[in-house]
Amino acid sequence: MGSEKGKIKYIFLVVFVLILASVSWVYASFSLFGPKDLGVEYTHEDYVSALEKTGIQVEYEGLTGEALEEYKEQYKDNGEKKSIHDYNFEFSEYERKEFTLTNEEATALLNELAPGFWWFDDLQVKVLPDGTMEGSSTADIKRLKTDLYSDVADDVPIPLPDTLNIYSKGRISVTNNQLSGDPEKFNLGAVSLPDKYLEEDSVNTMEEYFPRIYTVVPGLEITSLTSNSEGEFVFDGVIPQKVSVTAK
Repeated sequence: MGSEKGKIKYIFLVVFVLILASVSWVYASFSLFGPKDLGVEYTHEDYVSALEKTGIQVEYEGLTGEALEEYKEQYKDNGEKKSIHDYNFEFSEYERKEFTLTNEEATALLNELAPGFWWFDDLQVKVLPDGTMEGSSTADIKRLKTDLYSDVADDVPIPLPDTLNIYSKGRISVTNNQLSGDPEKFNLGAVSLPDKYLEEDSVNTMEEYFPRIYTVVPGLEITSLTSNSEGEFVFDGVIPQKVSVTAK
């Protein structure tokens, strides 16, 4: 456990140095400017298509279908983010699924499935022609620390911004729930993480801690998540078909 904390502390220390390097204008980019635009624009039809492919049905406080979609639209205008610790999540009817998602469908699913609980706003994901993947979003660092990383949050040597624009590019895949990455670029706000911090030790730390974001769903089995020559995300695994969420 000590070595794990040492690794995460190392990563956060790098972030700290980069933040200090450009002081005010970099800090402004964390909150005043949006994340990098990858040119992926989705429609409601993309979201509906993604739901049909995955088979996922969500019930939130008794709301489903169009009623839930109307609530989500109202929430986007007025709501505050929700903590996963304040709600009960029931996952059921697990099925093996194989499907592909376009950039628009994948982006729609990630943004619209559970916007109140998701830790990333204005997220875009994209498969490039050579199979490289890009991701861009505004990460809710404050909630990530409390919801998923409370055991290592105290190792951060200085306060980080509550939100942080991030951008990544590289070859990424998931096999049997284990993330593998070969990053080419990783930006924090307006600052690009130097290549020396994208080497084995740092990548191993990311591969160790990032899966918490998707393994928070009990019983989720990602046998394979890759891309194909059509520029689509390719999924093979076991996922819940029904998700019920109620306040504690």
